[in-house]
Amino acid sequence: MKRGLKFAVTTIVVLISVGGLAIGQTIVTSANELQKQQVDTLVLCPFDFQPALARWLNYRRTQGYQIRVESPAPIAAGIKRQIQTVAALNPLKHVVLVGDSGDQFACCQQLLATDYVPAQVNVYFGSDPEIATDNSYADLDFDGLPELTIGRIPADSATQLKEFLERVIVYETNANRNLDDSLWQRRINLIAGVGGLGRVVDAVVEQTAKQMITDLVPASYQTSMTYGSWSSPYCPDPRRFSETAIKRFNEGCLFWVYIGHGDRCRLDHVRLPDQSHPILDTARVRQLSCVNGNPIAICLACYTGATDAREDGLAEKMLMQPGGPIAVVCGTRVTMPYAMSRLSLEMMEEFFDGDADTLGQLVRVSMRRMASDEVAEQNADPYRRLMEEMGKSLSPFPQLLPLERLEHAKLIHLLGDPLLKLARPQRLELDVAGEVLAGSDLTVRGWSPVTGQLQVELVYERDRFLERPKRRREYESSDSAFREYQQVYQRAQQRTVTKLTVPVTKGTFEQVVEVPAAASGRCQVRAVAVSSDIFAMGASAVRVTRSANVREARKR
Repeated sequence: MKRGLKFAVTTIVVLISVGGLAIGQTIVTSANELQKQQVDTLVLCPFDFQPALARWLNYRRTQGYQIRVESPAPIAAGIKRQIQTVAALNPLKHVVLVGDSGDQFACCQQLLATDYVPAQVNVYFGSDPEIATDNSYADLDFDGLPELTIGRIPADSATQLKEFLERVIVYETNANRNLDDSLWQRRINLIAGVGGLGRVVDAVVEQTAKQMITDLVPASYQTSMTYGSWSSPYCPDPRRFSETAIKRFNEGCLFWVYIGHGDRCRLDHVRLPDQSHPILDTARVRQLSCVNGNPIAICLACYTGATDAREDGLAEKMLMQPGGPIAVVCGTRVTMPYAMSRLSLEMMEEFFDGDADTLGQLVRVSMRRMASDEVAEQNADPYRRLMEEMGKSLSPFPQLLPLERLEHAKLIHLLGDPLLKLARPQRLELDVAGEVLAGSDLTVRGWSPVTGQLQVELVYERDRFLERPKRRREYESSDSAFREYQQVYQRAQQRTVTKLTVPVTKGTFEQVVEVPAAASGRCQVRAVAVSSDIFAMGASAVRVTRSANVREARKR
């Protein structure tokens, strides 16, 4: 077998013009040549777009990637054979697809076909009978799960491709100009629509999501919640919901996560008893104008990643917008709450506690764990156990939950560069007393890996408010009521008790923080250290207590 491979010749008959060859010509590549290159990354890119890859190819090759570029076969079966051929002769790990899969304005030579598999579960909930999927290209052993990392850059032109790849390079190499420009690396912004499962169930889902964020996202990260339920303190003025969601995007963040309903060209509306307002659609994508820290957008919603549509959909337009996300994780067809919740959990655990270096690795590992029956049955994990129980109680077909997870491993796509390096901070060590008296000084000791700026904050835990909002029991739609919504929303996001910024040198440091007399309860000391090329952060829990005299004064 080895001798046969050594002298074999791989022949790919191309039915369209590829690499400047005439229709029907044959590309002949020796197996020896493929073996000699030891390819770990295969880029399938239309010939006309390939010159736009030049700077990105050089950049990735300096990082050690062994990259081969080929023009794609015209149909999915041919693309599978291309990838299988390279994988059989090389330690292939990554596949980058370049080009849209469905565009009414492109000629066939500028498209890269997607694959289709039958829908088995989500078809019962209104999905198309077939699922558009790129992930079958990364499935080398035909078990329905990806062995390779894979992502698609749905560029419609060489110029658009070149501009996007430049953004990728800037994302990974842009120096931290100052502290403010670097803080996006600790922000995670969540936007949520209403599930429409009933007020009680929606409230349970909101509380569960909030608890997961509190427990599973490390305290050193700053989170925000923007929720489309009028009864929630996290709901801004509904008339300004889209403006607020876009503002959360444009401020720059590590992840911008949307949870809720969606379609090919839009996310859901905020629905009130007497009116509704859009969250985001293809027309509003032009308002995405992030300057520092273009987010990784995660759209846990139906159809937003359907690149096979004739017109560019929401995720494509977001990705190709100059100030848009650096990548989008999205669904090509109807997505289901249970499977998406499991995927969210796996992605959080892999990012905060896993070993994935790139976004493609993060998505691949998370998909495989989501689909694993063994992982799903780990009763020691309270959140997985809760998800299994909620899935069984809410799904009309609880016996199909394992198949639902496997189906989502096909319909969840990564749009963007799968080699994108994850922006993980270095660790900043903190040593803080576990308890401090309100109105006194708190000594914060630590070790900084950089010389630069240091910001130290005392913040309330995520499940606490600086000022607890009144519970909103009745809906009111007056201008004054909506202005009050916005004020409550802004206060609900504020948890910082006090903060200071000082110079820091690499090594040990000691800083005194004044604790306001009004502070109390469970808090975190959160610190960030920034230099021109390093971002580090850490956190340490502390409880703020009051003296008996202060407590008695407050009672009076």
